[in-house]
Order: sequence, then C-alpha cells, then structure tokens
Amino acid sequence: MTLSPQEKKSLEEIHRLFLELEKSSEFSSPALQSLKDKIKALKIFDNPDVSRLAELEKHLTPEMTLKHFVSFAIPFERLLHKNLQDDDFLIIENDKNETAEERLPLVFVLDNIRSAFNVGSIFRTAECLGAEKIYLCGYTPNPTQWKVEKTAMGTQEYLSWEEAPKLLECLEELKDEGYRIVALETAASAVDLYEPFETEATAFVLGNERFGLDPEILKVIDEVRIVPLRGRKNSLNVGVTAAIAGFEWMRQWRQKK
Repeated sequence: MTLSPQEKKSLEEIHRLFLELEKSSEFSSPALQSLKDKIKALKIFDNPDVSRLAELEKHLTPEMTLKHFVSFAIPFERLLHKNLQDDDFLIIENDKNETAEERLPLVFVLDNIRSAFNVGSIFRTAECLGAEKIYLCGYTPNPTQWKVEKTAMGTQEYLSWEEAPKLLECLEELKDEGYRIVALETAASAVDLYEPFETEATAFVLGNERFGLDPEILKVIDEVRIVPLRGRKNSLNVGVTAAIAGFEWMRQWRQKK
C-alpha cells in the first residue's frame, strides 16, 4: 500500500529519532519519550502497514540494549524503503586493530573503475589485508571524493595510494620494482586463483566493471587469474573479486612463513 504524504512524513520523523538515539545510545533522554509518542500516534492512520507499528511503542524502554533498540527500527526502515549500505552503519569503538602488522608485498591496481562504492570497498579490503598500496588509473575515483571516502570507512587514512593516469606505465614501473603483475579477469588463458603464486611481491590488476581490462594490457601482464565459479554467471563484483584474491594470496603467503 502506498504511503500518504502525512504517513511518510511521520515515518521519516520517527526514523530520524531512531538514528539520533542509536548514535547517542542514551535511552533515558527526552528523545526516547518523543520517539515513543510519535510511534504511538501512528494508530490514527488508516493504512494498516503504518498503524500496526504503533504497538511497538510499548517495547521501547530505558533499560533496553542497543541491539534490542535497533531491532525495532528495522520495520520503519523497510516501510520507508531505506536500503542501508555498509557505510551507513556506525563504526563501533573496537573497530580498530591496535596491533597492526607489517605491510605485505601486495598492491592493487584499479583501472577505469567507475563505481566509487567499489573503490571504497577495495580500499577497506586492502587496508584490512595489510596491503602496501593502491594505484588508481584512468578515471578511477580517489578517496578525496566523498563517496569513496564514505565507503572506505577511514581506511584511506592508513593506506598509501597514488593516482597513475596511464595504466601501462604504472605496470612497467611495478615490474621494475620486482612485482609480478597478475590480472584478475575472465579470460581463456586464466589460471585458477587457488594455484600457488610464484613470487611474494604481487600486483593485482582489476579493470572496469563492465568491460574489464583492454586486450593490449593483457599482453604485458605476467599472468591472469580467475576465481573458479560453479553457477551460471561467470563473473563477480570487482570489489568481491579483489577481496577473494587478496585473502587467498595472504593465505598462501602465511603458509610460506
């Protein structure tokens, strides 16, 4: 059932109060009573999807846990079609590793990645892995753009990155520094990701979400790796691919130590 303008306005106000209280984690404040009053007032609406939520008011108490509180926000989010992404959630206090280890000889090279969400996701993955650096080639957005910064969730502050407009030049420099260039691509010549990696210093190269890497680039890399799949689709999201490849590389690296 479609929400009326007044129903949507009331639900938006309730959702805003839920977010404010979640951030403060203080349930004895007047804001909680305001939230309860607004939820209770929903019973006046004819829309049953809205009016039934009025019953939730009695379950909101100052003694409830944060987890308990958040569970009651979900029906309102879904009715408003609030599709929360990972970066919309609050960072908890213990979301920091105070014993971060030495950086691994692993870098990610991103060529013409269009989605800021994907780039931010790869930043977060790379930093959690302990990778050395990320190279941003072509029109790949950088962490100064707020969508990348938001999705990276602060990891861009701990990870070195560099803009390298020309991918070919970037790869040649990495080769000179001793990195083995590995493209993550669905190609006929691709090697199973889970086969052993030959050297430690590795540069994973990922291309555009739709078009992948240009054929001429595949001619200069050392090897192509592919994530083995069993479903009907033969490719994964570029951020997911980076995470799978990175953690498999780290698994093998740890076994050698």
